[in-house]
Amino acid sequence: MSLIITFYEGTDTDHRGRYLSDILGWNANKLESAHDYIQIVFPLPEASAVQWSAPTINRQVFDAFRARPELRDRLKDSFQKILWFYGFELADGEDGVKVRKGPNYDNHSDNWDVRFDHNHLRITRIIRCLRVLGLENEAQAFYAALEQNARRVSSRSREYWRRAAERTLNLRPDLDGGDIRGDDDLSIGPRFLRDFEELRKHVADSKKTDDSVDATETVENGVGDEAAKKGDIAEGGSGVKNVETKADKKMVVDMKTTIDTESAVKR
Repeated sequence: MSLIITFYEGTDTDHRGRYLSDILGWNANKLESAHDYIQIVFPLPEASAVQWSAPTINRQVFDAFRARPELRDRLKDSFQKILWFYGFELADGEDGVKVRKGPNYDNHSDNWDVRFDHNHLRITRIIRCLRVLGLENEAQAFYAALEQNARRVSSRSREYWRRAAERTLNLRPDLDGGDIRGDDDLSIGPRFLRDFEELRKHVADSKKTDDSVDATETVENGVGDEAAKKGDIAEGGSGVKNVETKADKKMVVDMKTTIDTESAVKR
């Protein structure tokens, strides 16, 4: 089993012998000065250029976080801790998830609201990690708060944050325009993330045609059959032959919720 899963279950430590609970108890100085925790607390599908041995998100991790709410809840705990470090706080209300200035904003905003800083790279990572592991609303709320409050951040860093927040999940934020065919290019990137985005696109297209379409039935009968024809193609040899696992069904529900929300906003 991936170290990311056991680390978030609280049954295993990182490469330095630290449990997640240890890291979540750090003060701001420790969060700033340590540079080898962010890769496992907010993992990515891509290998780290700084810590090459850090575990990455694969299909197993992707499925686990989307199927198990306790893992996402623990990821939310990590998110709230890093929000505190940046001077923000998470608020759940009737109108959805919001990220707003916290009582420590004036003292902590310098941890990110500067022209250039290593925390800008961390923020890109955090937004992408949250989206990949099922906390899309939290990721978008964070990005909105950054955009609203950034005063000194370079345009380059803000562009990376935009890419992390808006591109399809299979595309890395560091890919420039000449490397891809738009922010929804599904021809490159991890296979399991392309599968997910293809499912999401299929459901969205079906909703446009018939707003009463059942997302689960559409994906199981449509894209699921197509994936079965392709065979065992996912990372690590574990393919997506149909939409039958709890994680896949959770994926479909997530996509339907997202699409219904977008439709309501447009109306």
